[in-house]
Amino acid sequence: MTSSVVAQRYAQALYDEAEGMPSVAADVKLLSDTLDGFAELDRCLKSPVVPRRKKSAVLQGLFAGRVQELTLHFLLMLVERGREALLRTIVARFLALTDKAQGTIEVHVRVYSELSESEQDRLQSMLGNRLDKTVRLDVATDPALMGGIVLEIGDTVYDGSVRHQLSLLRSRLHAQS
Repeated sequence: MTSSVVAQRYAQALYDEAEGMPSVAADVKLLSDTLDGFAELDRCLKSPVVPRRKKSAVLQGLFAGRVQELTLHFLLMLVERGREALLRTIVARFLALTDKAQGTIEVHVRVYSELSESEQDRLQSMLGNRLDKTVRLDVATDPALMGGIVLEIGDTVYDGSVRHQLSLLRSRLHAQS
């Protein structure tokens, strides 16, 4: 069984167990933020050299009293079963399940220069109306675009960048000559 299938099953199990407990979703978001903010924790959990009891102690020290008992027991169970290296993937899958249930979709946006707060609000509103979902934007700047915008919605990419338009124009000119 591949690790992504295993991660999906663990995420689904936690999601099913946490039904009716919105605080577990907040716990998982805290886990995600902690893993993003502390690369050392991620390395520790993935390391085969660090003993399981040490990993459990680290997780208890970090999260005991800060997360629901269900969440903490889930973390410790992952360590016990040797699945702690999958935590980042499990967390991402759990958050995706939560978003799907709430009708929320994350849209990755790349732009040439920073968008103002009002521009982000307008884009979020327009996409929400078009997609008939609640939209959460993840905006990043990318000077290589030369202008315009690139939207990634699920597996679909909408490339309205100047760089892409120039590439298309170049291709058309080469095809004509």
